[in-house]
Amino acid sequence: MRLIVEFLGQARRLAQTKETVLHLEHASSLRDVLRRLADDYPALVGPVIVPRTFDIVPSYMLNIDGRRTARDLDARPEDGQRLILMFVEAGG
Repeated sequence: MRLIVEFLGQARRLAQTKETVLHLEHASSLRDVLRRLADDYPALVGPVIVPRTFDIVPSYMLNIDGRRTARDLDARPEDGQRLILMFVEAGG
């Protein structure tokens, strides 16, 4: 499976890249994606990705194809999807 992961905000600064292409097994979950990102971009661990559990810290989210937020990190992404790792903005 081929996925594109785009980094926004602090995630981009920490990863020092705009995006990356991941090649994973078809049975991989979104949590597996985060585990791979933690391996490839260790600066994300702590500020963006929770160590050991590979959750996303509460102030971040994983967006799928610019349309919806990933709610279940154990769900399986589809081949070719674009995942966006971004800060959750709040405002009024």
